Amino acid sequence: MPPTIKDVAILSGCSIKTVSRVINHEPHVTEETRTRVEAAVRATGYIPNLAARRLVQKKSSALCVLVYPGFSQPASALLTRLLDLAYEESYDLLLQTYYPTFPKSRRKLAELAAGKRFDGFVSTPPCDADGFVADLLATYKVPLVQINPLSREGPSPYLAGDDELGARLAVRHLLELGHRRIACLRGPRNIRSSADRLAGYQSALAEAGLPLDPGLIQDSEFTFDGGYTAARSLVQLADPPTAIYAASDEAAHGALFAAQELGLGVPEQLSICGHDDLEYSRHIWPGLTTIHQPADEILEQAVRLLIDLLKGVAVSKTQVILLPHLVVRGSTGPCRSGKI
Repeated sequence: MPPTIKDVAILSGCSIKTVSRVINHEPHVTEETRTRVEAAVRATGYIPNLAARRLVQKKSSALCVLVYPGFSQPASALLTRLLDLAYEESYDLLLQTYYPTFPKSRRKLAELAAGKRFDGFVSTPPCDADGFVADLLATYKVPLVQINPLSREGPSPYLAGDDELGARLAVRHLLELGHRRIACLRGPRNIRSSADRLAGYQSALAEAGLPLDPGLIQDSEFTFDGGYTAARSLVQLADPPTAIYAASDEAAHGALFAAQELGLGVPEQLSICGHDDLEYSRHIWPGLTTIHQPADEILEQAVRLLIDLLKGVAVSKTQVILLPHLVVRGSTGPCRSGKI
């Protein structure tokens, strides 16, 4: 016969209610008592009946992270940390794909919210683009933490990086290297980072007293193919850029491939700077100069914030902006006179 909570209570010398408080990570339990109960749990091999606990508590004990296919997904190391974090707090964690404006995605999300399948959600860009996610979860009173939402006017807690500052740092770096014809590969119009990074690019040029050339701003969709196509178009201009600020590493990788395919030396003939500092940006050749965007930290803090809100823990800030920094590698160098 499998061990029961009563067996744990007898061995630890505590009441069943106290054992339950320890197992459910509730407050008002001394550290000595918690240690004694946890030792008894290990000694007896007791495994809580999660299904029964969830039924009694009227909680799913599960969290959901909404992600959009096609954008960078959590790397395996980060996903492992998130799963461990959720497990330590007695939550399951699920990644759920979501396509804004797609009726099937909306119905699926509505079913999850109405059925209380999850205790809380974290949304990543551009899942929030149409406002449906925030409105739906507010209607069903399901807690939501947003990552870099398109609009920051709503009541939902959010975390984001300072994308405008990051873009200014990137363009200032290129300016300090002597570049004056600096192109920008912007991203999709339905995510906030695209607009903020474009604004940072424009701001840095204005600070340097340089006019804005609309012909140097190209769409990239934050993808390898988008960056590749945009870079090939830019270098064929009558007065091509000597440097490219790609507002995402994915687009920068495409631009780097295009330059190498065309026989252009990087950074001798064309400097390329990205934004995000994806893991493999340090492993390509030349290594990509980029803006370190603390994406892993943002996602991990978002999950922690959601758990704190669900536990009723007092949080000091529900609107958090994390600072980026420049990482210089081999893809940028001094501007050299002459056209590409």
